[in-house]
Amino acid sequence: MIRIAIIALLSALLFAKAQAADQSLESDERGVNAQARPSYSLDARPRINRLDFYFPDSESRAWLIVDGNFSLHGWVRHRSLLCATYQMGVRFGIGAPGCLSVEWISDPVFVTSHVQCNGARVEHAGGDVAPEMGAVIDKISCAERVIRCSGSCK
Repeated sequence: MIRIAIIALLSALLFAKAQAADQSLESDERGVNAQARPSYSLDARPRINRLDFYFPDSESRAWLIVDGNFSLHGWVRHRSLLCATYQMGVRFGIGAPGCLSVEWISDPVFVTSHVQCNGARVEHAGGDVAPEMGAVIDKISCAERVIRCSGSCK
């Protein structure tokens, strides 16, 4: 009985912490949303063990698994001759299908940083661990790929 109460308390604390994210991006950031595509375990009681996200028109994709590991991969185009630093990150949210009325439950986590010059198109790939996102994987319905730019951004 005590074990169940402790698990419930920890779950509530993790979920409350996850809901504290800012809802809008900074002025030097731009984002694109993608709906979650779940993969289920083959256990006696199937459960979501992975979410895949394919970001439209951005050549980017991401995944999140139940332990909180996530990966992000995509291409970023720089449209200036002068250099700029681009970072790619992701944040997760809960909302209606199609990423409507999303409540973001994490701030963007940036996993790449590249200096780009002369109109370059550069591949960005990275990952991290967010155990609090893995704990609520069955509630997550949307992700946002976020690009942050500093320098000669166009």
